[in-house]
Amino acid sequence: MRRLPRQQRSRELVNRLIDATAAVITERGLDGTTTNHIAEKAGVSVGSLYQYFPDKEALLEALLERMGRDIGTKFRAWAEQFDVNRYPLRDVARTAVTVGLYMIRNDPLMRELVRNWNRVPTDRVLDQLEQVFLVIAQPYFLKNYRDYPVKNLEAKLYVVVNAAIFTTIRYLLQEPAPITEKDYIRAMTDMIVGLLDAPGARTPAPVSDPM
Repeated sequence: MRRLPRQQRSRELVNRLIDATAAVITERGLDGTTTNHIAEKAGVSVGSLYQYFPDKEALLEALLERMGRDIGTKFRAWAEQFDVNRYPLRDVARTAVTVGLYMIRNDPLMRELVRNWNRVPTDRVLDQLEQVFLVIAQPYFLKNYRDYPVKNLEAKLYVVVNAAIFTTIRYLLQEPAPITEKDYIRAMTDMIVGLLDAPGARTPAPVSDPM
């Protein structure tokens, strides 16, 4: 069972070990990573590592929990900067899909974890991402209810979020890609809008590329 840090110095050590886990996985890959490598990278003994993490899997779980929080923070910051409530659903969906692809493709750690998606505790990330998207989406649909009077919103958001995440992972894992990125973004946007849009919604206005 993982020991929880109670003092500031202990919390700093735990954070250093999680940082080291991320760095070693990025350098060596998931299979090439051991607790010895992580302890060495963190500048501590293996015994000190085992005081807080019983094995590599516990370190990986802690890393994924933090990644879920970090990704959620980035998406919330994007939603605030982009001011999603001002835009039609199609623009919001297209931009979110584009941002998600960009975040995974340009992060070596995330690419390595995606390659091993079926072997890592993905619920540590997915549960937090679902909550983040609910927090972002619910105010959007409340504010724009006249344009998007979605019934059973929470259930539909659950389906949309999970379908988008797993389809994106599947797309990124296939080499060569079966379709162009442009076609993928368009099709995923159509799927999201098709499930959440309603007859009579306003005509989308073009927005600038968020990238």
